[in-house]
Amino acid sequence: MRQKSMPVRPFPVVCLVLLFLLSGQLQSAPVTTAIDASTYPREFHTAAGTTRVHHPVITEWSDFRRLAGRMPLEIETAAGDIWIGSATFEVDTEIHFEHRTVSLHNAQLVGWSFDRGTPPAEVLALAREALDDGSDKVALDYLLRTLPPDFEIPDAAKISPQLNFTPPRIVISNRPMRLMLIDGAPSLQVIEGANLEYVVNTDWDIFHHKDSDHWYILSNGSWQSNNMLSSGDWFSTIDLPQEIINLQQNSNWPQVIEALPPRPPETPPLPFTISYEPTELIIVDGEAQLEEIPGTVLRFVKNTGSDLFLLADQYYLLVSGRWFRTKNLKRKWYAVKKLPAVFREIPPDHQKSYVLASVPGTREAQLALIEAAIPRTSIFSISAGDGLEVPYAGPPSFVQIQGTMLERAENTPFQVIMHNNFYYLCHDGAWFSSSRAQGPWRVATEVPEAIYTIPATDPFYNVTFVRLKSFDDSSGDVAYDQSVGYHGVYSNGYSLVYGSGWYYPGHVHAGAYGYNSYWRYPYTYGYGARYNPVYGGYGYRGGYGYGRYYGYGGYYGHSSSATYEVNKPDKDWVWDLEGNKRQVYDQGPRNHVGSGQYVLPDGKLYQGEKAVNRGSIDSYVAGNNGQDDLYSGPDGQVYRKTQGGWQQHKDGGWRDLADTDSEYLEQQYRARQAGYKNYDEYLRQRNQ
Repeated sequence: MRQKSMPVRPFPVVCLVLLFLLSGQLQSAPVTTAIDASTYPREFHTAAGTTRVHHPVITEWSDFRRLAGRMPLEIETAAGDIWIGSATFEVDTEIHFEHRTVSLHNAQLVGWSFDRGTPPAEVLALAREALDDGSDKVALDYLLRTLPPDFEIPDAAKISPQLNFTPPRIVISNRPMRLMLIDGAPSLQVIEGANLEYVVNTDWDIFHHKDSDHWYILSNGSWQSNNMLSSGDWFSTIDLPQEIINLQQNSNWPQVIEALPPRPPETPPLPFTISYEPTELIIVDGEAQLEEIPGTVLRFVKNTGSDLFLLADQYYLLVSGRWFRTKNLKRKWYAVKKLPAVFREIPPDHQKSYVLASVPGTREAQLALIEAAIPRTSIFSISAGDGLEVPYAGPPSFVQIQGTMLERAENTPFQVIMHNNFYYLCHDGAWFSSSRAQGPWRVATEVPEAIYTIPATDPFYNVTFVRLKSFDDSSGDVAYDQSVGYHGVYSNGYSLVYGSGWYYPGHVHAGAYGYNSYWRYPYTYGYGARYNPVYGGYGYRGGYGYGRYYGYGGYYGHSSSATYEVNKPDKDWVWDLEGNKRQVYDQGPRNHVGSGQYVLPDGKLYQGEKAVNRGSIDSYVAGNNGQDDLYSGPDGQVYRKTQGGWQQHKDGGWRDLADTDSEYLEQQYRARQAGYKNYDEYLRQRNQ
């Protein structure tokens, strides 16, 4: 029985820029029905007939530049003749990670399959008109989740060698607490004109009064004191040495100025623990309260913001993409060599479902690896290095990179490498070269292969993930590809982890005028780094227990919860996961691959790299929109999902499909809904 009408079945608005290969206008005639970018199917009208297009199924996207797939079509000619079938297509893609969208260009119709046989020329013309010169956008999340399950992960996401999985120091506290990280032994700098010194190599405001031999810290706007720089026994005080009071006249200490004159804290200040090594602080609000995860034998600790689970008599902790285990929360932790398979059973709609991206063997972990392998391409003119200044604290100083013939600069926050007495700078995802350590710099059209032998044990390991793609001699344009490894996210072969796991001591340089310059390298641990499937990258967990609160490349606060509350970072010391510092004062540069501004002893202001936002996450729940739509099967036939089950379009009508034949379709249905939900959640988090 032929269908005589084609009512539009709009997809619910989910704040989602969805796919299709169609432009806002057809070549042959103007579109008479407005197209809502957030609805499917889409209906196009011309004088020759009406074409309704449905969601595509991706069959190939091997290089992430040319995509192939299938899509269901419903075409009704002006004479009322209806054809339902699948079209195969190819289209060029351009990925915009900052918006999590993909632009589609130059679509081509390469094949078709209709259950009525070969369609007449006028039907094919309507299909081609819907594709010719089309340009549109689709959610990246949708495309990734509709990739075939056997999609081969590109080499760029294969395992990174020499990553370190030794557990950090893990501190469990049953009450709110903060973590004070000091980068190795305290490095003290005397404040000019005062009998006062401060700790350079930390992001806390820590002062030592030499006359009284007392220590003072600024914590959440109030002052605490102790006769030792150690955990515990700190007391609130408003009795400060005059030297600290005099800092009101020093613009280098804006956060200190705001806390002067000293005043009693409105609420009792939180205790803190001091650590001179990689450390994770886990806050449990009282004794651990366990809650079962439905359908599994797993339980999770519900009164903590950390990812802490209990299986039988073992606790499992996920941090920075790595799993650790212990039988006693107060005892030693061990690296998990093989995560129990039960973690794969966490339901996709559970509040802890985001950890699936760090569970080997899951679809979520596979998708994280695939997205990490997508190259981020940037185009630079060969003269892009003009005016680029690389500051040094003193004369340029280089140290050997272990296991290589390379040397790296140690007294600058920029990543400069010396190879055969020539200098290479990795900056903003590109390589620059010069015959001098200070420049002038020119975009490199060749990069020594020796650079890609830098081991993970070196803090410059991340530059091995920036590669020259092409050089156009006629235009002078140079293209560089970078992967997420440049931002400290690596593959362990099964999932993504944050940081190499190695501790890179920061650099303290004694300046010529008595001022110490300091910058540190990225920390793997200390900020509760966790993978955010919504942003496709690592963010932070905010909350009590951290000296500062950071996002990946920016600051993103969370709303408060029973255990955690996020405050704005102190202005004097602001870092993010990459070691970037937003405000650096006259004491010198304090960062690595910096996105902030630096003042070195020469008094000049330097601008670092642009920040990369990866967002932050408290919880993530994958959902299901459950809407009726058409699907294209691998056989080229068209199917639809109804409340009663799956149906196939055959001989001009819809026929019920056996459950045993619908596994592939169910997989596509779940993937489609997960893509919608992820992008909707991305927009929600972005707009918070």
